[in-house]
Amino acid sequence: MLDVHPPHEKMHGFKDFLLHLLTITIGLLIALGLEGYAEHWKQRELKKDADTKLRQEIRDNAQEIALVHNATASEQENLKRIVDFMSARKKNEPYDTRQIRLGFTVGDLNSASWKTAAATGALGFMEYDQVQRYSAVYQLQDKYSAQQDQTIDEFLQLQSYFIFGFDTEKITPVEAGSAELDTRRALAHLTAMDQVGTALAKEYEAVLKSN
Repeated sequence: MLDVHPPHEKMHGFKDFLLHLLTITIGLLIALGLEGYAEHWKQRELKKDADTKLRQEIRDNAQEIALVHNATASEQENLKRIVDFMSARKKNEPYDTRQIRLGFTVGDLNSASWKTAAATGALGFMEYDQVQRYSAVYQLQDKYSAQQDQTIDEFLQLQSYFIFGFDTEKITPVEAGSAELDTRRALAHLTAMDQVGTALAKEYEAVLKSN
């Protein structure tokens, strides 16, 4: 808010009027310039802070993806063993269950900085290409999270077969057939999730390397 005050002394003639008008004009220009600079500085700091936090969030998410990817190979092997076991049970054939494990590593991916940058308007101060890169990576992250949620549901379904006190001999051939299908579906979801995760890891890397 800019305040313009009337002259404290009486003006004498047109010359004093012009001088007073010039003084007001210069004062207004200086005030507007300072206000504009302050707003520009505020926008620059908001953009800088948002960019820093977005990059840190992406680095953290990249570490989560790497941890999940490293665990996926053994989880896939475990599911394949369960498929083999269920296939054997359908035929009432013996199977060594000592190698059977059922575990799933969940990646905790965050998007708080992205949502905050959008809510505060910080994205509006960034270059279009930069915002586009961030938007693309978070859209792919959402797809990964959705795939991960589906995979969790499949693993929870499998947990019903491996409750406390699990006895492999109690699984009937019919139950083994259903469990085998559930296991194959879980394996398919896990594989798809890992593929999306691999693509997401590359997008993370590309964004962090960009200016």
